[in-house]
Amino acid sequence: MTLSGGALAGLGEGTRVRVRTQDSREVVLKVIESREDSAIARLGRGENVRVGDTAVVTDAPATARLFFPEPGVPRLRYGFHARPFLALDAKTREGKSARAGGLLLDAFIAWRPGDLPLVLSAQLDPVGFGLGTGLRHSPGSAYVAAAYSTDFLEVGIGAGALFGQKACITQFDYDPNTYEPINPRTFCDSNAGVSFQQVLRLGALDGFHIAWNSAILSRDNQFRFGSGRGEVQVPLTPSLSLFGAGGGSASGWNFGELGVRSFLKGTGGAGTTVLSASLGIVSLSDGTGEALTGPSIAIGIERRP
Repeated sequence: MTLSGGALAGLGEGTRVRVRTQDSREVVLKVIESREDSAIARLGRGENVRVGDTAVVTDAPATARLFFPEPGVPRLRYGFHARPFLALDAKTREGKSARAGGLLLDAFIAWRPGDLPLVLSAQLDPVGFGLGTGLRHSPGSAYVAAAYSTDFLEVGIGAGALFGQKACITQFDYDPNTYEPINPRTFCDSNAGVSFQQVLRLGALDGFHIAWNSAILSRDNQFRFGSGRGEVQVPLTPSLSLFGAGGGSASGWNFGELGVRSFLKGTGGAGTTVLSASLGIVSLSDGTGEALTGPSIAIGIERRP
């Protein structure tokens, strides 16, 4: 942030200034560079100011917090995280070696209507696509949810669906004399259907947090495990965080990754762009027991207009 006053106005390096924003919030910033008629102060995570905000010198400590910033819940967020991967030891239906790979993709939009602590979201969480074997590998899950959301807590429920291929197995009877398998029968089961979603975040969205969401699959008058995925984020600097994430589903997608997340623009509020990059492993099942599995290099973008 650039201040209109500089050294001539008493704003030397290390001076702290209290800024009252136009939305009635206050932040205390530290001057990091001073000239005769201007000065530059560093904004912390979640701290936002605009042209026209007023600033006064203060002895109060800087308000920037790395692990537990208080940016408020963004009005609108949307983005994606794409994980292309190279499948190792992939085979076709006939058992021949194949050059194969695929993509595991997240996409989401989250909206906070009005000033209520309520967030409505829709998410592909995630969807997989496998290529190169002649077999279908397209497991995925999607949901919509409503959540109570504050600076340090989000908890909600929703509904969605899991989709993928049928898993088929062959069962035999055995000859009582020779014990050889006879009467082969094929049974197919699908881990797809309507699901009930749970969403949880403990900690700050842009600071340290632990996040989890899971789905309970409803089919054949039974409730089964559908999917689960989690994330831990640890801030390293005012603009850079380390995160680890992973999960899996009954419909056939699994992944694990370790990466970094950085503010390309902004500090967490409106006008922010966040870049994520990670390395990991992805596995997609076609429902027959043969899975596409291999390393992935992932990238993601999040926008907060």
